[in-house]
Amino acid sequence: MPKIYSEEERSEIVRRLKNGADELIREKGVKKTTVDELVRRAGIPKGTFYLFYPSKEMLLFECAQDLHEQVNAHITNGMKNIIGSKKTGKTDLSGYVEEVTDVIMGAIEITQNSCLRVLLEPESMALILDKLPEDVLKEHREQKRDNGIIESLIEKKGLSVEEMRGAFTMILFGGMYGNVIGDKTISKSTRLLVKGLVQQIL
Repeated sequence: MPKIYSEEERSEIVRRLKNGADELIREKGVKKTTVDELVRRAGIPKGTFYLFYPSKEMLLFECAQDLHEQVNAHITNGMKNIIGSKKTGKTDLSGYVEEVTDVIMGAIEITQNSCLRVLLEPESMALILDKLPEDVLKEHREQKRDNGIIESLIEKKGLSVEEMRGAFTMILFGGMYGNVIGDKTISKSTRLLVKGLVQQIL
């Protein structure tokens, strides 16, 4: 008979599995991350894993969702703080390029310092999505996206949201070339590019 876990124990096991997934994906990538290694890092029996997740891919997908929410919350809260502290409306942010750039740089930092950087790679995401149940994929596709403050500003300027998303994604993946550009330079170079986009948006 399977062990019955309290809500607190369940939360702790999920936390440990997600932490282990984050570490393993950054170290080895999606393909080489195994359930055996995940349970070893979480300190649980292999059978327990399947009480929580039907597959490794479902856990990784949930990790990606959590991190997306964390990035979105960072941007939303950062923008609300700028608007609130400056006593200005959403339409009057042109004087706050540095502050908005700081918010976006923070979101990039969250992404670069987590497994989300790897999970966003098309090959990695394809490996996960190919193994997800159809109902999960359908629900994911049908989720209503919150455009958020940044995308509202982009639309208000008459710019293409898709093109801006693409530009930010290119900047994000450019951060992987720190060894080519130089670790000391990459952050400043990234900031220059982000600031250029922010100036167009504001």
